[in-house]
Formats: sequence, structure tokens, C-alpha cells
Amino acid sequence: MAALFGASFLFMRIAAPHFGALPTAELRVLIAGAVLAAFVLATGRPMLTGHHWRAFLVVGAFNTGIPYALFAFAAIHIPAGYSAILNSLMPIWAAAFAAAMLGERLDWRVFSGVATGIAGVTLLVQLGPVPVTPGVVQAALACLLATACYGYAGAYTKKRLAGLPAPAAAANTMLFAAALLLPAAWLERPAHMPPAGAWLAIGGLGLLCSALAYFLYYQLIARISATQIASVTFLLPAFGIFWGWLFLGEPVTLATLGGFLLVALAAALVLGIGPFRRLA
Repeated sequence: MAALFGASFLFMRIAAPHFGALPTAELRVLIAGAVLAAFVLATGRPMLTGHHWRAFLVVGAFNTGIPYALFAFAAIHIPAGYSAILNSLMPIWAAAFAAAMLGERLDWRVFSGVATGIAGVTLLVQLGPVPVTPGVVQAALACLLATACYGYAGAYTKKRLAGLPAPAAAANTMLFAAALLLPAAWLERPAHMPPAGAWLAIGGLGLLCSALAYFLYYQLIARISATQIASVTFLLPAFGIFWGWLFLGEPVTLATLGGFLLVALAAALVLGIGPFRRLA
């Protein structure tokens, strides 16, 4: 599962320069939503759209539409490994929004995680293999905003959509995200037909990194512990870095690895994994 989610940054790096950020995100959620909806209907399950459409709209915007577009924008300017590492800051935002919206307690681990995460991002951006330009800074900020969207969506989902069948919820949120993105994506549509490789990357994003990955994710939730699920946070950037190096020749430097380790440590602090569980 981490390999699939990590590959999304590779596919965005390939597709976004040809399609644009918004069309890339639009095609991704449209393909994934159609596949998941077909699965729900083929198995005789209800889509549940009518009673929960407002919640699906919000979650679709903040859990898929907006962050997918932001990461696609970032993919035009920074390596896939950068985006994958920055994505791992999501647990920090999740903890912050859970405290604000669900009344969950913040402790020393969260604040330590924030400081460690900032250090990791600073190391990656300032000393990484890509020169610091306005585009690189904007891309990094886009990734941070995307992780904030994920954090908000997680708390909102827990508050508004808890208990709903996961496949129907995933299908609805993807389709609502597609509807939201469509007008802007149409305005940004490419002037020329993208090459075959970019289309294959779009297919990988929609089918493998979204439809299949989310299906596996919801299957695993019912079978393994929350701590094991959280391990994806640490494995995903490793795969993102690896895929970018393997297929795109993206450099992996000490600053890249140092930023990854600091961000992984920040996530471990916030999630209370390993030795930090005992120190809670």
C-alpha cells in the first residue's frame, strides 16, 4: 500500500507538466471515483449519496480535490521525493485539527513533532539537491497546505461520516471532488495532446494510486492495528524517494535523507509510535 501511495508522486511528476495541476487532479479523482462507484454498485451496496452529500462534498474537497491539485502543482517544480517527504507532515495537522474539532488532547509529543518537522522541511528545502527558487518555495508551501487539508478532512470525517461503509464514502468523496474541480480543470486543459507516457501516468494515478490503494487501505483498517496502518506514514516517503530515483534519476543526497529522517521522527512523535508510546 505504501508503494502505491508513494508511486503517486512519481506519476504526478510525469503527468502534471503536460496536463497542468488541475486537470491532473481532475482526471485522477474522476477515474478513481468511477471505479470505486462501479465496485459499490456491482456488489449491491447503496451509494448513500442523498443523506450525506454535504459531508461528502466537504471531504471530497479537503481529502482529495484540493490536496491532489496542490501536490500536482508541486510536482511541476520539485522532485517526487520532496513531495513524498513533505506529505509525511500530515499527522501533525491531524493532531492539531483533532484537538480543535474533536477535543483530543495535545501533549509534549505534538509540540516536539512540530519543531522537528519544521527542522526537517528547512533542511530539505535549504540544503537539498534542488536550488531554492520562488517556484520551489511555492511548491513546498503547496505541499504543506495539502497536508493541512488532509488533517482537517480526517477530523471532519471522524465527526461527520463515522460508521458509513468505506467503499461508498470513498466513491462519493472522489466523485464530488471531480465535480468541484471540473470547471477550473477545463479552463486549464492542455493546448496540445499530452504524450502517451503522461496518459499512462494518469492511469496509474487514478487506478493504482487512488482506486486500488484506497480499496486496500479500507480492507487493512479492518484487519490490522492503527499503529501498523500508521507505518504507511514512514514507508510512503521512502518509496516516493526510491521511485523518483529509479525512474526519473532524481538525486538522493544527505540533505534528502536527513530531511526524511527528521520528518519521520516528527510523525513518530505525533503518532506515539515506538519509544514515544512509552514516554507518553
